[in-house]
Amino acid sequence: MNILMISPDAPPYRGGISRLVSILDIGLERLGHHVTLSCPKYRIKEFKFSTIPFHRYNEFDLIHLHGPTPLLSDLTLMINAKTPIVYTHHAEISWLSEGISKIYRGFHRVLAKKARAIVVHSYDYASLFTSGNIAVIHMPCSFKAPKTNNITQKQNLFTVLYVGQFRPFKGIDFLLKAASMLKDVRFILVGEGYLKSNLMCISKNSKNVSFVGEVSDEKLRELYRQSHVICLPSTNTTEAYGLVLIEGALHGCVPIASNLLGVRENIKQLKGILFEPKSYVSLTKTIRTLSNDIELWADIAKRSQNAAHEYVSIHTPKYYIKRHEEMFKKCLQSI
Repeated sequence: MNILMISPDAPPYRGGISRLVSILDIGLERLGHHVTLSCPKYRIKEFKFSTIPFHRYNEFDLIHLHGPTPLLSDLTLMINAKTPIVYTHHAEISWLSEGISKIYRGFHRVLAKKARAIVVHSYDYASLFTSGNIAVIHMPCSFKAPKTNNITQKQNLFTVLYVGQFRPFKGIDFLLKAASMLKDVRFILVGEGYLKSNLMCISKNSKNVSFVGEVSDEKLRELYRQSHVICLPSTNTTEAYGLVLIEGALHGCVPIASNLLGVRENIKQLKGILFEPKSYVSLTKTIRTLSNDIELWADIAKRSQNAAHEYVSIHTPKYYIKRHEEMFKKCLQSI
């Protein structure tokens, strides 16, 4: 197959969508398909600029579109209706204001029906689409389960880890407020983004907070091994799953996250803990409960680790690539 993959993010940019696109790009090429990857080259904070959606791509057998990204996703679906499109719906974005976002999300879901098939990563998200060819393909975890599973070897100082981009919807400011109320708990924040300098200024007097830039996979595994909790404090549905929760759970971290569509499904399967979105009080209470009761923490950590092991044994990169290849072929056969 000659496939055009259009995505808002791609390597070397770091992020969840970028990682998935890379897995598919490399995997499908290894299976003998030709993949052309196209993504916006210019971005200012949350905005991406490109001429990609203004073209017709009749020379390709199929377009694999990742979204939603305002204009990029919408115009591609409208202009390229004659080319088979498989659309991956990554998140219910919250953009500018909740009122505008709600209107856009409804409009975009109608447009998504123009695709031959819609891929989502959770049953929560499948329920958003009342008709069409919907496929739930769970995110793959490229991290292998560690050989040793002894969670009691973690350091005594209770540690909360955040891994991700420094963007508004990630809710890092709420995590920092919780840190200011939990002086005996260490907080490590891993990642980059345009909000990082502001967040570092906010916490410059907090001795229990440290910021780490982008790290290698091996360094990240070491941070997971040291930490007791992996936290995803996102504030809205721009966060849709949280692969880092699975990675952390593999290494004995208790996954805790905001109660959001998609994310809650991930937490449920990992047997982790949900807290109220945008509530640093709820987040603080959750962390304090775990840090004050190590036996409780160890019990949840072990159950989450076992659930994460089961997840990664099934939802491998190979599984992810194969499911997509099958869907692409099925869409082309239906022409």
